[in-house]
Amino acid sequence: MAEIGCKYTRDIKILPSMVDRNEKLRLVDALDLFEDTATLHAENFDIGPAGMDARNYFWVITKIRIHVDGLPRIMDALQLNTWIQAPDRASCERDFSFTSGDEQLIYGRSIWAIISRVTMRFVHMDEIYPKVEFDVAPPDDRPFARINKNFDEAETIGEYTVRSVDIDLGGHFNNVNYVRAMLGCFSVEEIEAMNIKEMELNFIHQTYEGETLTYKSRKTDDGIEVGAINSEGKPVFLSVIR
Repeated sequence: MAEIGCKYTRDIKILPSMVDRNEKLRLVDALDLFEDTATLHAENFDIGPAGMDARNYFWVITKIRIHVDGLPRIMDALQLNTWIQAPDRASCERDFSFTSGDEQLIYGRSIWAIISRVTMRFVHMDEIYPKVEFDVAPPDDRPFARINKNFDEAETIGEYTVRSVDIDLGGHFNNVNYVRAMLGCFSVEEIEAMNIKEMELNFIHQTYEGETLTYKSRKTDDGIEVGAINSEGKPVFLSVIR
């Protein structure tokens, strides 16, 4: 159904379940909305949940950068846009934006891959990626941050044990929940003082129910770096908050 094209847009309303105490959209809810909208777009090409299950494949998101120009407020009516870029051999880029009329409020760039449930190896994008014209907007070509994975000397800011409610259709800790747990290590006052304008999120390894992650942070010239460390001492998630 290539007539859908490389872009998909839906109208949304910012509901009470999506906002913080200041009645502004939470960034984790923006990420949830993005993931849902990406799925709706993918369904048109038979690469949504049903199509991927039939092939014994699943999507994994490896990196996201989310940039905030302004946070929408409770009951605001917006457009949520997502569009895909031309793929590489084993990865692809999907961008998204929240817009109000001609004003862009939030922009995101994400990198995805496909893994076979049979071999647990990456699948070549050419096998199932839609054949469309990639003509919406050029990709954000800023490189993603290179985060030092060694957090031995960093401050411990919290621990989180993965619970049943955190598990997604892949059977592991949902990616957005890494971010939810990370931000939960800070108080409301600390979050508000950060006045977050950008976050980079790097998902490295899968985590499962019952595992406990230790969140550590350090301040750098680039912002606040956070790592989620598993019981083996390995980082499974990294972030820069600016």
